[in-house]
Amino acid sequence: MFERAGAAGLAVLFFSGAAVAQEPEEAAREAVERDLYETQRTSDREVRRQTQIPFEMVLSAPDNIQLNIDYARQQIAAGDLKEAGATLERILLLNPTLYDVRVLYGLVLYRLGLYDRARYELELALESGELPAALAAEAETYLGRIKYQQRRTRGALTITTGVDYESNRNQAPSSGQVLFSLPNPFNPNQFVTTTLASNPKVDDFAFVVSAQGRVQHDLGTQEGSLLHADIGFYHSDKTEFDSLDLNAASVALGGTWYAGNWSVTPAVRGGFYWLDGEDYLATYGGEVEVAYRWTPKFTTYVNFRGEEEDFRDTSDFGAASIRSGRRLSGRAGFTWRFSSRQKLNVEGLYADKNGEAVFETYDRYGVFAQHSMLLGRGAFSMIGFWAENSSYDGPDPFITPAITRDEWLYRGRFTIGAPVSFFAPGLPEAIKDINLIAQYEYETVDSNILNFDYKTHKAAFLISKRIAF
Repeated sequence: MFERAGAAGLAVLFFSGAAVAQEPEEAAREAVERDLYETQRTSDREVRRQTQIPFEMVLSAPDNIQLNIDYARQQIAAGDLKEAGATLERILLLNPTLYDVRVLYGLVLYRLGLYDRARYELELALESGELPAALAAEAETYLGRIKYQQRRTRGALTITTGVDYESNRNQAPSSGQVLFSLPNPFNPNQFVTTTLASNPKVDDFAFVVSAQGRVQHDLGTQEGSLLHADIGFYHSDKTEFDSLDLNAASVALGGTWYAGNWSVTPAVRGGFYWLDGEDYLATYGGEVEVAYRWTPKFTTYVNFRGEEEDFRDTSDFGAASIRSGRRLSGRAGFTWRFSSRQKLNVEGLYADKNGEAVFETYDRYGVFAQHSMLLGRGAFSMIGFWAENSSYDGPDPFITPAITRDEWLYRGRFTIGAPVSFFAPGLPEAIKDINLIAQYEYETVDSNILNFDYKTHKAAFLISKRIAF
């Protein structure tokens, strides 16, 4: 049972590990950018406490600069960046010497992706020599980011390290029992099934490190189409189960082409996995994702992926090769930024795996939902839920020839993180954006076969740093 459970969990071990390193880092970067207005405006909490300013009031007093500034801040807090930009532009027409407003206008343009205009506004504000030191430093920071964004070829590397803990690393059955079958010595066409005591569950710590890199090249089209290459590495060194020590590497080459509100992203990819230093799995395939942006806040997408999975027998997993075969999957969902600081992602999935044995061939369907929230000053939280059903094509005669495996996996995950500058403001630029990430996860499998029915708790503490080049 241990062999089958450990092997079955490999994909989760790697891909959830990669997600720990990558998804929170993306949220942290977004959180920092969403907080870029802090030095120019009152906090969102203060804005919400204020009486909402109706547009009619602004129309009735177009020359009231303070009223217009307050209205622009209200629009920013609501996520209406285009409208806020128009309001700030109108203020600057009334008084071009409001250089703090000009910086805010430049940052709004940056968020809108209008880099040339944003650069002009920020440089004009800096040349005035009238900005406070903190505001001037903020303007300089975003001028550097604009220069980076305007490079046709650019890249980024995210390095993450830390420790994780799991209460049931070996996925021991909740019942404490396993089914086991052997051929009947008096009738080789029949099997004798018995119930045995399972190995006790064992908790375990692991040291983890990952690196996720991307290089992208702007094709120079008006829509912003680009080519990109991604490479990743993940290492997990267990303290108890050396047989589950994992090294994994991945590479993907693709591009994204835009046409109006549509985008198409094809890619070819490969993955390579080693367990306890032995070659365990190689995957080769490709995918294509098509997305449509209905509004600046709401996007739908569909993704199709096909891979050939080549498992190799190892010292600890001697029958792994029977899991080899093609795997097709599809995902469809949406992302909805329903406020300036919150995002919801919901998707459905389907997968069809064809292994070399019927008990390694399955159909899988499920749903995933994740809520992301920016908490201020670069901090963020994410809450995710998964539910997946796996239905296998036939029974495993060495477990029980009478039952075909069918199971539900449920997973809930909570992640919270913040840059070190959240706890210690004023740190040097190279240090302040290091992210501290904590995560808790609960996973349970409800299976119709005792061997695969288990529960486990997971926790991780990670340190992550992104380097742009």
